[in-house]
Amino acid sequence: MPLPLDPTEPIAIVGLGGVLPGAKDVPSFWKNVMGKVDSIVEVPADRWDWRLYWSADRKAADKTYSKIGGFVRDFTFEPLALRIPPPVAKQMDTVQQLAVAATAEALKDAGYETKDFDRGRCAVIFGNSMGGPKKEASDLRVYTAMYLERLAQSAAFGKLPAAAREAISAEVETSVKAGLMTITEDTMPGELSNVIAGRVANTFNLNGANFTVDAACAASLGALAQAVNGLRFRQFDMVVTGGVDQMMAAPAYVKFSKIGALSADGSRPFDAGANGFVMGEGCGVLVLKRLSDAQKDGDRVYALIRSIGASSDGRGKGITAPNPQGQKLAMERAFEGLNYGPADVGLVEAHGTSTPVGDAVEVATAAEVFAGAPKGSVALGSVKSQIGHLKAAAGAAGLLKAALAIYHKTLPPSINFKTPNPAVDWKTSPFFVNTEAKPWDGKGKPRRANVSAFGFGGTNFHVTLEEATPETVKW
Repeated sequence: MPLPLDPTEPIAIVGLGGVLPGAKDVPSFWKNVMGKVDSIVEVPADRWDWRLYWSADRKAADKTYSKIGGFVRDFTFEPLALRIPPPVAKQMDTVQQLAVAATAEALKDAGYETKDFDRGRCAVIFGNSMGGPKKEASDLRVYTAMYLERLAQSAAFGKLPAAAREAISAEVETSVKAGLMTITEDTMPGELSNVIAGRVANTFNLNGANFTVDAACAASLGALAQAVNGLRFRQFDMVVTGGVDQMMAAPAYVKFSKIGALSADGSRPFDAGANGFVMGEGCGVLVLKRLSDAQKDGDRVYALIRSIGASSDGRGKGITAPNPQGQKLAMERAFEGLNYGPADVGLVEAHGTSTPVGDAVEVATAAEVFAGAPKGSVALGSVKSQIGHLKAAAGAAGLLKAALAIYHKTLPPSINFKTPNPAVDWKTSPFFVNTEAKPWDGKGKPRRANVSAFGFGGTNFHVTLEEATPETVKW
């Protein structure tokens, strides 16, 4: 007989992996969080020359006014160690490489690099939005023909001698294509967003469901929601989930600049000086199992996922504007059916993008939901202060931070907070921005942390995490 479904069973986080700005793995990431390392840098020269696309004039057409970001540096992909043929690996977008590398770490961390498990019952669900940089490069290679045609049709070019026109055209084509890989049968599967999950499933021979979720900047938590539901409805028994994002190309900077969303000088969530978010990239991966199975298999448990609240802004104020009602619905839904309330939560890892209006709306809305908590009793933070906004991977980074905080019994710091945002009523708020790492005193109760992620298009997610204690594992 099939085992009964239990939609309330806690989900255990049994493995963690990640490649993030300034951190090649999860231990490095946690060390940076605790050390208050700011990993935001100027656009590296090996990505793109910001001088070609930057202007201090925010109204300049086709220009970005920001030239900083949270970049993954010194990442080395080792395909042979994962039995991936080098020619295939060469055509893989780095966004796929990050997902595979972080998954390898997470499975090893969970003990399943060597320990047997039912691969037929292991799913792969990733959050991603906009794919990665490789598609833009391969598209550019194809569009070179159009640019050459435009050049040939120009009046000034037509006045040149035929030999000169041929030489210039050949030089331009060679120059443009010099840094672009030849398009082969491996190109398209190497750059598609949906193949991120498929690549992970293929590499590790996992035969459960595999798909990619796009919920913009909430994609990681959208993927998590599907992973948790699938486990609770016994569609699979283990799942590799998380988020990955590496859309850091110049066009993304230009388009976000035209919205006025970016900061030109830094990420300062909740601070009076917050003036926009800083683009970031990276990957965070979690290995999840039902708590009952994790207990049976003797797995280490970082934290328990108790619930996920989700909502839409509906009509809202605008397709990209923060909507307090939508955010509040997600938070309230996360607490439905739990045996504890907002007053029992000690840490909130906020969406906290460092936009002055967005931060104020989020804190004020959360304060309504957490109104029963004593003033200044809930630590508030945002890892975006250190690594920037990882967009589709933002929720995964927040989950890593919150799960590690629970596991290490430590309240982690949020940096670049000096002068509180004056639009927030901090005197009556249940929140305080935690700026120094400190022991997390549970006062005899399980440590609990919540994580938020909100996305363009009006999609909101709020996750509740709980410490695995002798009491909480007897749900």
